[in-house]
Amino acid sequence: MASVVTAWFAGCIIYFAVILSAQTDEEIRSRAQQNFATAVVLTDSDAIQFGVQNFNPNSITPFKNDDMGNDDSLDLRNKVAVTSFPYSWELNSLSPQVKHEIAVRASYVHFENKVSLDSRPDLPADTDSNEVYDAFFEYRLIYNITDSWNIKYGLGNHFMYFKNKHSYNSRESEQLKPFLDGYAYNTSSRSYIAEPNIELNYELNRKWGYWKYTSSFNYFYGKVWDKKREYDFGNPKGWYMVNGLKANYNLTNWDGFIPSAYTSFKRIDLKGDPEASFGTDNYYEFSVGLLLTPPIFKDYIDNVGIGINMNYGSALKGGSIVLFFNE
Repeated sequence: MASVVTAWFAGCIIYFAVILSAQTDEEIRSRAQQNFATAVVLTDSDAIQFGVQNFNPNSITPFKNDDMGNDDSLDLRNKVAVTSFPYSWELNSLSPQVKHEIAVRASYVHFENKVSLDSRPDLPADTDSNEVYDAFFEYRLIYNITDSWNIKYGLGNHFMYFKNKHSYNSRESEQLKPFLDGYAYNTSSRSYIAEPNIELNYELNRKWGYWKYTSSFNYFYGKVWDKKREYDFGNPKGWYMVNGLKANYNLTNWDGFIPSAYTSFKRIDLKGDPEASFGTDNYYEFSVGLLLTPPIFKDYIDNVGIGINMNYGSALKGGSIVLFFNE
């Protein structure tokens, strides 16, 4: 059977030990909390990034460091798909020192896994497909302390929907269907999660570009219901902190496009329900890439680009080719 990290990962996989006596209400509630809590972190691109192509850094570098990635983590990254469409805009403010901002984001998380019976590894594995839809809305208040320093206070709201589709691929697992269907498998649930947060930024402009330091703290707490609101599936909760440095180095203006070299380094600490999914309470992310500021749609697009992102120390350790948007 897949590991607990793999089975619980992406906030959308249900693990069972096949022994029906172990299928307690408390365990199902804990998994429901895990589903949504993990999705909160996965859909925040400041905390973790996914790309269009994953790879194991150890296969192309001489370091051979298992915390950089391995075949298992590469397989896990390939099973997780996260798509997000963020947008934000400023509201009118009476003071140039205080800004008000609204941010919205539509996100989708998909995770597929093979589940086998412990006692019968020779049987065909069941197919388990999971989806999480997240509609996110946030109000932010931004206070400019100086020209370089600002602090943001935010209150985020997640409206989430989880759906599981499980295929029983053997006669033996099919016998468990009456006990699991509609409760652990082939079911859906909903959640509302509040996410208050605070962020401190320092940005220093230079002739060559700028560098920026960010420290943010996000706490979240919510409630989960089943489809018919008959069961209380617990309270997803936890927190994560992101501390990072990033720099943009301006290159030569190219026919109206303004290219820049981009790099960032982050440490992410987390506690609560997502910790088991990530297999750690802290990990690192490093990105490098090339950005272009297009000459059109400047009110909506700061930049677009392509690069490489590395995750170090989590269950999702490894590398990805990523597409950047408004970095």
